[in-house]
Amino acid sequence: MNTDIVSRRLAAIVIADVVGYSRHMERDDTGTFARLRLIRDEVVDPAIVSHGGRIVKTAGDGLLAEFTSVLAALRASIQIQRQMAARNHDLPEDERVYYRIGVNLGDIIVDTNDIAGDGVNVASRLESMAEPGGICVSSAVREQIHGKLDVNFIDIGEQHVRNIVRPIRIYQVRLEGLATPPTAAPRFQSRTGRQRRWLVAGATSALVAVAAIGLLLPLHRPSRTPADSPPAMSIAILPFAAASESAADAQYAEQLTNDISTNMGRVREATVAVPTQAFAVTGKTIDVSSVGRQLNVRYIAEGEIRRMGEKLAVTVRLTDARTRKQSWSDRRDFDATTLMTNPDAVQIRVTRRLISALTNTEIQRAAHDTASAHPMDLVLRGYAMQSAEPGVNGVREARKQFEAALRLDPNLVLALSESVWSYSEELQFGPNPERKVFQQKMDALSGRAVSIDPQDGAAWAARAAALGWLGRWDEALSANERTESLYPWAVGVLVWRAWIMISMGRPDDALTAAQSAVTIDPPGGGDPQLLTCKSYLYLGRYDDAVAACEKSAGLNNSWVDQVYLTAAYAQKGDMTKARIAREELLKLQPGYTIERYRQTWYSGSQAFFDLVEKHLAAGLRKAGIPER
Repeated sequence: MNTDIVSRRLAAIVIADVVGYSRHMERDDTGTFARLRLIRDEVVDPAIVSHGGRIVKTAGDGLLAEFTSVLAALRASIQIQRQMAARNHDLPEDERVYYRIGVNLGDIIVDTNDIAGDGVNVASRLESMAEPGGICVSSAVREQIHGKLDVNFIDIGEQHVRNIVRPIRIYQVRLEGLATPPTAAPRFQSRTGRQRRWLVAGATSALVAVAAIGLLLPLHRPSRTPADSPPAMSIAILPFAAASESAADAQYAEQLTNDISTNMGRVREATVAVPTQAFAVTGKTIDVSSVGRQLNVRYIAEGEIRRMGEKLAVTVRLTDARTRKQSWSDRRDFDATTLMTNPDAVQIRVTRRLISALTNTEIQRAAHDTASAHPMDLVLRGYAMQSAEPGVNGVREARKQFEAALRLDPNLVLALSESVWSYSEELQFGPNPERKVFQQKMDALSGRAVSIDPQDGAAWAARAAALGWLGRWDEALSANERTESLYPWAVGVLVWRAWIMISMGRPDDALTAAQSAVTIDPPGGGDPQLLTCKSYLYLGRYDDAVAACEKSAGLNNSWVDQVYLTAAYAQKGDMTKARIAREELLKLQPGYTIERYRQTWYSGSQAFFDLVEKHLAAGLRKAGIPER
């Protein structure tokens, strides 16, 4: 940098970036380049220039601009987002382009035609916090603009962002039709409360199922607790023992311990003792209370491997360090073929089961420890409330606990994510006048969750759900894939993928994902079976649909299963069983109609509606379910 021509000044900085640029380019690089060039010529550049701005530099997917007026900078940004919303309105989803925009007022360094400095860095962080189609501004911008434009600012609090030491207070700009593309509300396949629990492990009882939620939607990191009170969800994985004196077995046990510790460490709401500390107790007579105090954890996990001919037996125990009581134990035998063809099967199985057991135990503890007001305990208590009172009331009571946790710790990703799921669950119960408000909240909460911790797999799971309610299925699928990369052991990734595929009108792909989930041990109760049932129904394979729907209805005992079972029986031609299933459905959901199905469950594709009409609605009509 030539210091002779460097100067500083106060400026309004705008940074805009195209959402999903790499995905657009991968799909159609020539078409994407042409569309972005046209958008620059017709929308972005004219908005900036007409408001007195200067485009400093551009990249393939974004640009940096400066303005002498904050008011002009925000007006230009709003014009861009409004025109892009209108432009996207009639385009297919895969051709729509969304910008994120950040606006800051700050000090910049000017070097010939380039600018840099803290003001630019903050604008870049604001852009990364914005929702697709949205704008985020700093507190300095909000103070300058307040009352001068007909816009609303939503305070999302002080945020710690990458490469900036101090927290930044960030505001979202809210305009009608700005953050969410102005399309008709897409149809969405109902995702029940238990479905999010698939991410961690399959659950067989209601309480265990709720327990798995905790892993599903993890948090940023537990808040500090007093020194004499270990954090919630804290655990030490002690070295697994080898029953034989074989050096190979000892090495396998050590590797298994390391793998499980690594997996557990990726669960963001859990606090896992450093493996080297846990290994320090190897070979000693274990006093779990002493180890718990030493490592400041609530629970101790121990295990053993034992060769039994061609099989490997793996035993795991979870013990409460304070009470010395064993909370859970599990044994699984793996045959030689499994160990050879799927060498990760052992560590994945143990991780999944241990996560479920830890969360289940912590839910029970938090439910009884009503005096605790720690944010994590409030979330766990919310799970317990939802288990105790299924239905809308339970969901709402649970959400109160999640919201209370956020008041204490606004960056608790677990609470943000669980709030998303609470809105999703309430919507699935039927037509809801608050639908648009709920969708907006889910969008904002999940976006904030992934921005706080982009490595949190469960936050991405919540993000996928929010995008699903918005009908942005390609983005939902990307979020689902991100979840899988972070939580490779999670059953729910496959189940949620099946829901996305069905909602996109792709039941063949949905069946592949659902059947993969069914084969995983444990398979997550009846939810993978329900997805299998739906996939077969929409493929017109009615005999297979009946078999899968009967299994899911037996496992889930839910009215949702009866909807598909009724249609499958009728389409197969078994009207006696169709009437029985219909009566069970109407007993659980009096007055149920085909129109209610359409109003409640959302999908963004016409292909999905065609499948519904041909297979599900037609079957329900045959069984005597009224249209309205």
